[in-house]
Amino acid sequence: PKIVASSVSTPKTNFPIFPTPWIGREHELKELSLLLCDPQYRLLTLVGPGGIGKTRLAVETSSGMQDVFDHGVYFVPLASVGSIHAVISTMANAVHFAFYGPSDPKVQLLNYLREKQALLIVDNLEHLLVGEPDQETVAELLVEILREAAQLKLLITSRESLDLQEEWLFDVQGLPVPDSLAAEGSAQNTSVELFLQRARRAHVGFSAKVDDFPAITRICRLLDGNPLGIELAAAWVRALSCDEIAQQIEHGLDFLSVSTRDLPTRHRSMRAVFDHSWKLLTEEEKQVLARLSVFRGGFR
Repeated sequence: PKIVASSVSTPKTNFPIFPTPWIGREHELKELSLLLCDPQYRLLTLVGPGGIGKTRLAVETSSGMQDVFDHGVYFVPLASVGSIHAVISTMANAVHFAFYGPSDPKVQLLNYLREKQALLIVDNLEHLLVGEPDQETVAELLVEILREAAQLKLLITSRESLDLQEEWLFDVQGLPVPDSLAAEGSAQNTSVELFLQRARRAHVGFSAKVDDFPAITRICRLLDGNPLGIELAAAWVRALSCDEIAQQIEHGLDFLSVSTRDLPTRHRSMRAVFDHSWKLLTEEEKQVLARLSVFRGGFR
């Protein structure tokens, strides 16, 4: 079927707008940009725990790739999507394609994408990896898209891999934590800089003193440089000192929660982050992790 070309005025991107400045990760940005320019990397998955910054890294990288892909770079948000049919419609909306007639929406979308030289950022895929019985899975849909659209690339964000032959995995780690406890002079592009930035947003009058930096570094180290955890911790500077925040984290991560209305529910606390991942596990996986949890100091 003939597909009507989109209007010239149609924007090539639909990136989400983030309320805070970008910090660090220059090395990751450069490496990912090189991978996306390489023809062999057509399905690249950013893998990491909740709150580690996968979505932001994907968007920041792709924002510099708009001149590389003739037909655009598009963001496909799947966090609130619950079925393969909704995935297809969400993807169509992202690339500004409208379905027509009674024919199969997936076939229409594949026909539209077939000649496109574009990049799709498929965000928050983990909850869709296990499909309904006798139904096509999201992973199978992505493979079909790659086979039908030879010039298309997919950049995925997920808490776990898709387990596909076509997939290349990129592990997203936390922000660097300075080696020195007195990190005042080495804050740039690290987890400490993120803490300071978020603390100033939470309390405009906040100004870290020299004596605060050991505690700030300890906070970042306790959280392994996890950006979401650091942001949640920094929000407490209005009520607690940096040392008190570190002590509370040492007692338990349940302390790290906020009521920020424009944050997704799964990102309003570290408990919510863990619960979201826990619900994705099989019963066998839950049993294994529960048994291993007794080894507080780690295990071999």
